[in-house]
Amino acid sequence: MNTSEFLMIAAATVPERTAMVCEGKTRTFAEMQERVNRLVNALQGMGVGQGQKVAVMALNSMEYVETYYATARLGGVFVPLNYRAKREEIVYMCNNADAAVVFVGERYLDLLNAIRGELTTVKHFIAIDSKSGDMPYYEDLLAAHEPEEVFTEIDDADPTIIIYTSGTTALPKGVVLTFLGLSVYVTNTVEPVDPTAENPDVLLVSVPFYHVAGATTMLSTVWSGRKMVVLPQFEPGAWLVAVQEHGVTHSFIVPTMLKRVMEHEDFDKTDLSSLKLVAYGAAPMPYEVVTKAVEVMPCGLMNAYGQTESTSSLTFLGPDDHQIPAEEGEARELALKRLRSVGRAMDDIVVMIMDPEGEILPPGQEGEIVAQGARVMTGYLNRDEDTSEAIKEGWLHTGDVGWMDDDGYLYITGRTKDLIIRGGENIAPGEIESVLQQHDAVEDAAVIGVPDVEWGEEVKAIVV
Repeated sequence: MNTSEFLMIAAATVPERTAMVCEGKTRTFAEMQERVNRLVNALQGMGVGQGQKVAVMALNSMEYVETYYATARLGGVFVPLNYRAKREEIVYMCNNADAAVVFVGERYLDLLNAIRGELTTVKHFIAIDSKSGDMPYYEDLLAAHEPEEVFTEIDDADPTIIIYTSGTTALPKGVVLTFLGLSVYVTNTVEPVDPTAENPDVLLVSVPFYHVAGATTMLSTVWSGRKMVVLPQFEPGAWLVAVQEHGVTHSFIVPTMLKRVMEHEDFDKTDLSSLKLVAYGAAPMPYEVVTKAVEVMPCGLMNAYGQTESTSSLTFLGPDDHQIPAEEGEARELALKRLRSVGRAMDDIVVMIMDPEGEILPPGQEGEIVAQGARVMTGYLNRDEDTSEAIKEGWLHTGDVGWMDDDGYLYITGRTKDLIIRGGENIAPGEIESVLQQHDAVEDAAVIGVPDVEWGEEVKAIVV
C-alpha cells in the first residue's frame, strides 16, 4: 500500500476535519490534500519519480508533513535529516542517499548554502519558511502548480523513507524502511479514520520528524483522522500550553522530556484533563521518573521500546501495567517490578532472546534481543557489511541485551557492545546504572568498562 493513500482516504472521508495545527496555522484534511497535490506536480516537474530521494533539513512543521506525502505519492524516498548533525554528516547523508531535492528550513539556510558545492547529487533546493536568494520558495512553488491529483503504483517492498541513525565513532547509517513496513506498523497500531467521531483525538507531536517516532506519527495520525498539533521543537512550557490550548488527548515524548514536563513550574497550574495517554520511549526510563509519572500524570501511560531498524516499537508496556495497587502485597510488588520492563511484544512482530551461537533462549536467561517481522528494515543504505551484521537468518539483531520473564515481559539490561567482562563474568552496565539512579543525590549515571591488569576490565561509574 502506498502510504500516501492514508491522506487520500482521510481527505475523502473527513475533508473539513482539522488535520494539522502549528504555530497558529490550521489546515483541514481537504486543504492538506490540495497542497500535497500541488507539491506533487511541482516535484514531478523537477524530475522526481519512483526511487528518487527528497530530503528535508528543517524543524517540525506542517510543510514537513506535506513534503513526505508528496514524495510518497510519486513513489519517491523521503530522507529527513537530523538538524543536530555535524556539517560533515549532513554532506555525507545527502550524498549517501543520492538526494535530488532538499527542502530547507529558515534556520538552516546559511548552513546549506555553505555546503551546496559539496552536495554532488542535489539538483534543487527549496526554501520552506521564507524566500532566500536563488532558492524557490515553498509557497510560490505550490501557487505555480495545479492541484491535479497524481498517483503512483508502488511495490510494497519499495523504500519510502530513509532515516539516518547517529554513530558515536562512525558516519550515520541510513535505515531503509519500506511502504509495507510502515503500512503494517500504522494499520496494526491505530484504528482507521472514523467519520462518525464527534470529538476525534488530538495528538501532540514534540519529537523531531527525523526520528522514527516522529516519522511514524506523521502517518498514524493521518491514517486515524486525528488532529496533529505540531511543535517545531520540544520545550516543556510549550508542551503544557499546547495540551491545555488544544485539548490534546495523546502524545509521545522521550523520558527526559517527561521529566522536564513534570518538573516545570507550570505543571500544577496547567489543565491536563484532556489527556488520555502519554507514551514514552526512545531511551531508557529511569525507575524513579516512571514511578513519579504514575503518581502525578492524570492519564494512562505507555512505554514503547523499539528501534529505527524495526520501524519503531517492538514491545509496549500498556496503561494497565502502569496501575500500581495501593495495598502492600504480591500484586503491588509484581506491578512495581514490571515498571522496570519494556512490556511485551507487539502483535505484528516476533521478539526473542538469542545467545551468541544463534540459539533462542528460554525465559529468565539473558542474551541479545532479536526481532523478526514484515516491518524490519531492508538494510542500511550502501552499507552491506553493516546490514549483514544486523540481519542474520531473518533475525534483526538489536544490539540490546535483556531477558524475558515467564509472562513475556522484556527487561533490558544493556548493550552487547557495552558489556563489561570482568574476570570472565559478563556485567551489564544498565543494571548498575539503574541502582545508582535510585539515589536521591544522583541525577544521572553511566557505567563503562576500563582496562584492568588483574581482572581484564573493571567497572567505572560516571555520576552527575
